[in-house]
Amino acid sequence: MITIDDKLDLFKKAVLQKVVDKYIERGEVLDAEMLEALDTFKLGVIEKKEAFIHQMEDKAEEEGKRLISKAKSEAKNKVLYRRHNLIDELLEAVTDRIHLFVDSEIYTMFLKDNLKTTLERFHEFDDIIVELTQKDHLRYCDDIEHSLHKAGYTMKHIKLVSTKEDIIGGFVVYNGTKTVRIDYSLAGVISDNKRFMGQLVYEIINESGDGDE
Repeated sequence: MITIDDKLDLFKKAVLQKVVDKYIERGEVLDAEMLEALDTFKLGVIEKKEAFIHQMEDKAEEEGKRLISKAKSEAKNKVLYRRHNLIDELLEAVTDRIHLFVDSEIYTMFLKDNLKTTLERFHEFDDIIVELTQKDHLRYCDDIEHSLHKAGYTMKHIKLVSTKEDIIGGFVVYNGTKTVRIDYSLAGVISDNKRFMGQLVYEIINESGDGDE
């Protein structure tokens, strides 16, 4: 025989079971939501990680390019500095040789022969000025005039003067109105050949491999 207490117990168990089932169901829903949220979180972390890695890679690449560019620039500057130094050394060596040539015995012949050849281009002018270094003017003036007179030049049309410019040696010739001018000075020869010297140094550096980027 089922008593009232038994019925109450059955009712309590039925109600309790419903509550338990409800919480189990709710728990399963929460578990699913948590799993979904966890997956979303993991995906977000992965995306952020990949974005961070790409960002770092881009920065590393930019830094690498900057360092390479800096290294190339420094190397180029070193080559240019060395090239300028070599050109200066070459010019200094050539200048020293020219000073020795100016003091040599054959310099006088060089001066007279080249002056006679140059004056042939001024035969149509009545007034011709020949600039010499002060040293050459004082030392070789009479000798040059004698040489020119012997070659058939009329000295009343030719004036030898000292120049204040540092032409080292040689001479500069121009007509009275300065419309025609020929620079045969040794300083001018050095200046005219400076580009050639630069090209020569450039080739030397390239042959040695120091000019490679």
